[in-house]
Amino acid sequence: MGRTQPSLTRAVDKELEKLERIARKMRDESIARKITKVRENVRQIEEAMQDEVSDPLEVIMLAFLVAE
Repeated sequence: MGRTQPSLTRAVDKELEKLERIARKMRDESIARKITKVRENVRQIEEAMQDEVSDPLEVIMLAFLVAE
């Protein structure tokens, strides 16, 4: 059984927050900017994957791939 949409959204947000903390610790602005762009795409990707069994990291990985 897959995750509910709110559960997946919370898990994705938690993982993105972890990446943001790491970027701050690294003091790497390019990673921080990339994560911001990923956040812009992540909800659309979640919706597209709603009928698939998906992991939060799969959603984030795909969002990184499509972020410009």
